[in-house]
Amino acid sequence: MYQLVEEAANVLRTPPEVFDFENPPESPELIAQKMSEAMDKFGGMGLSANQVGLPYRMFVMKTMIDGEAVNKPYFNPELVRVSQETDLMKEGCLSFPDLYLMIKRSSTIELKYQDVEGKEHTVMLEGIGARCVQHEVDHLNGIIFLQRASRLKIERAMKARPKEKRKREEYEARMAYARALQEHMRAKDDKKSADSTEVSGDDNLVQESSTSD
Repeated sequence: MYQLVEEAANVLRTPPEVFDFENPPESPELIAQKMSEAMDKFGGMGLSANQVGLPYRMFVMKTMIDGEAVNKPYFNPELVRVSQETDLMKEGCLSFPDLYLMIKRSSTIELKYQDVEGKEHTVMLEGIGARCVQHEVDHLNGIIFLQRASRLKIERAMKARPKEKRKREEYEARMAYARALQEHMRAKDDKKSADSTEVSGDDNLVQESSTSD
């Protein structure tokens, strides 16, 4: 499983090379699969390769396809066009946990990228999808989201970071308790089902015995 690099790591500030589909350093399908697993594990909407120390120009992002959310890989992404219209929204980053900043980004973008087979695509994205892509492309250009905010905003976010960490830990504890409770209830239901099956089997044996007599 891929692991996130430390927030001070130089790899986050170093643009990776274009992924070479003619002579791939490793299977793009395997990279996409492992990146997807890592993104789910760390609870992100998007994850760039250099965030886990990989020197590849690619990222994965949760994308709606036919009404279903899937983790989609984007190799060698390039912003072809960005709108003059912008949105100001709060952003977080897996590489900087518990740090949230108001960031201005273009509301609509045109993205060119390659899939795991190296086939080129161009798509238009808006809203959260457009924002997430711009965040991940920044990563691949060696830009961290702190560089998009003023010093004052960063100082405020740093002061709020311990509070945000406590909130996250409390939420994770509640979720862990809920999962444990679900597992406990599921185990009880399975035991009841097993006990019921055993009783039913005993009844059948009694009936068969009395018939043979």
